[in-house]
Amino acid sequence: MTTATPAVQRVKPPLALVKLVNPAMRRILASPLHPLVRGHLLLLELTGRKTNRRYRIPVGYQDVDGRPTVFTNSPWRVNLRGGAEVTVTIRGARRSARASLEQDPETVARLYAEVIERFGWQAAQRRLDTKISVGRTPTAKELAEAVESSGLSIIRLDLT
Repeated sequence: MTTATPAVQRVKPPLALVKLVNPAMRRILASPLHPLVRGHLLLLELTGRKTNRRYRIPVGYQDVDGRPTVFTNSPWRVNLRGGAEVTVTIRGARRSARASLEQDPETVARLYAEVIERFGWQAAQRRLDTKISVGRTPTAKELAEAVESSGLSIIRLDLT
């Protein structure tokens, strides 16, 4: 018995690449050189809820309803459940923000669909770090299944 490939999957770069690239990206995003990297990256700084460990994570974001919004299923996201104060460096400016994690499958699927519609399914794959294996825009049901199976989430940032 074979299992069908999911219509939408989260794509994660190899850990070795992340360990190599993230330190450089942290420095670039926090420096005057920030225009050298694509315009939809920001540096997210948050504190672990249980460990009190400080994280500085370069992440991709999209503008959704005028707010920077991070699309992810990375494990660190759970530190933002219930909302958290964070610091972001966006377009070279360091700002305080309130981050809220959205995990409701319908809401997350709808926002993924909005971004996919905005950029087209092929370009949206890279912007959302996803693989769309159906060769077309995924349906609402396919997106909801991806949210459920992959833990896709959204982090909304309210800059202060």
